[in-house]
Order: sequence, then structure tokens, then C-alpha cells
Amino acid sequence: MTRARISTTVDRDRLETGRRLLGVSDSQLIDRALALLIEHLERENELEALERHPYHDDSELAWDAPAGPSLPYEGEVPAEVIEMAARRRGPSR
Repeated sequence: MTRARISTTVDRDRLETGRRLLGVSDSQLIDRALALLIEHLERENELEALERHPYHDDSELAWDAPAGPSLPYEGEVPAEVIEMAARRRGPSR
């Protein structure tokens, strides 16, 4: 990971609280705070995008899936499914 040096002024009480709660270096504290902030902003952006373009408005995404067996499935696995899985796995190792 490429590192970048920063110099800034922050809220003293929040910095002290973060130091006390995490017991890590200031750089680790800032890295963790930035990671959480970015994750939060990405989640907000995704939710806003879903509000602007809901799935049910997209004909390619809003389809009814055919009903399948109730889960959990406790029946025997059909032979053709076992054979198909073996073909997809390829030769035994």
C-alpha cells in the first residue's frame, strides 16, 4: 500500500477517544476512520442509486423467478444433477 503523509488539525476529544478505544497509532486510527467513512459513503451512494433506478423499473431485472422446491431440500439429488456437477468439475485430481 502506498502511504501519504498528512498534516491536519482534528477535534482533540475525538482523537483522544479514538486512541483510548482502539489503542493503535494515529496513522492506524486515521486509516480505520477513512475506511469506515468510504464504506459509509459507498453505501449511501448505492442506496441513492437504487432510489433513482429501482429494480422493479428495469425490465431486465424485474422478472418473476419460477417457484422451486421448498427449502431446505431434503430429497435425493437427481442422478443427472450429480453427473452435470462431475462434468463441470472436470477430471478428478
